[in-house]
Amino acid sequence: MANHNGKKKYTLYDLFHKNPLSGKGVSKNDKLPRNFKNFFKLSWWHISTIVTVNLLFLVGNFPLFFLGFGFSGFLNETVPSPTSSIYTVLFGTMQDVADPVSAALYGLHGSQGVLSAITAPTIVMYAIGALLIFTFGLTNIGTTYILRNLVKGDPVFVWHDFWYAIRRNLKQGIIMGIIDLFIMVMIVYDVAFFYFNMGAYVGSMMFFAAILLGVLYFIMRFYIYNLIITFDLSLPKIIKNAFIFSAIGLKRNILALLGILMLVLLDYYFLIVLMPLGIMLPIIVLYGYCAYIASYAAWPKIKQIMVDPYVSANNADDEEHNEDEEEPIFTDDVK
Repeated sequence: MANHNGKKKYTLYDLFHKNPLSGKGVSKNDKLPRNFKNFFKLSWWHISTIVTVNLLFLVGNFPLFFLGFGFSGFLNETVPSPTSSIYTVLFGTMQDVADPVSAALYGLHGSQGVLSAITAPTIVMYAIGALLIFTFGLTNIGTTYILRNLVKGDPVFVWHDFWYAIRRNLKQGIIMGIIDLFIMVMIVYDVAFFYFNMGAYVGSMMFFAAILLGVLYFIMRFYIYNLIITFDLSLPKIIKNAFIFSAIGLKRNILALLGILMLVLLDYYFLIVLMPLGIMLPIIVLYGYCAYIASYAAWPKIKQIMVDPYVSANNADDEEHNEDEEEPIFTDDVK
């Protein structure tokens, strides 16, 4: 079906089928330079796909919801428990002596807390949540592939592209997802540990070092998954290149980091002031838009440094052969 402008409408069918005649995201706007000036125009043009990517990420990482439910303690057995270590002695004393002094002490040390014990349903939630180590990297692979194509200006077929990227990068996606989760958990643990041990000079230095390490790795993540879906490289080389790109694209990286930070702080503000909106934003658009910012910052630099020289070199080789000869065989460095 065509609209009054003669353009084919994007339908639900196109979400699940790759039709070469229809592609979400193909327009004259996709020829614009990927700079800060055009970011808001392009991101608004792609907003429907970004929202879909956000939904794919949440559904793809469904174990996260089970893990959160397990940590919430709703399924645990709870019993009252004293919060003071001298409560038992004080309680025994008051059985024989009841005077104003013991009553005052009981008022200070007699408060009751809650002791929570893990139950079988909680363990089941943890077990399902553990599947996150397999889904996290693969979901990042699929969503990054879609967002990279948006930034490139290529046609996007959400459902097909999502599974195509996962099938093509299955092994590296799982391994990188496990490494990714491990590094992020360790960084969060280090920041929290040194924050509560900042009394000493060394503790304070380690706290700020952990924060800097976290910022560096967060920027490297802009490039890691984009490199996986674009090049046939080993994971050590991908991580090494991501580290190099974090310095080469410093200006773009800082702008992207600030943009993501502003979105997260805005959502935190809404959680305090208007909780329903603060809860809905992560479900609707927060991850998708932050990931789009990351790809928008990363891809132009990757294209400039790694893709364009490769294409130019192969084009130069093509000119040395006759058109009737067999097509040149490309290496597997670029997917």
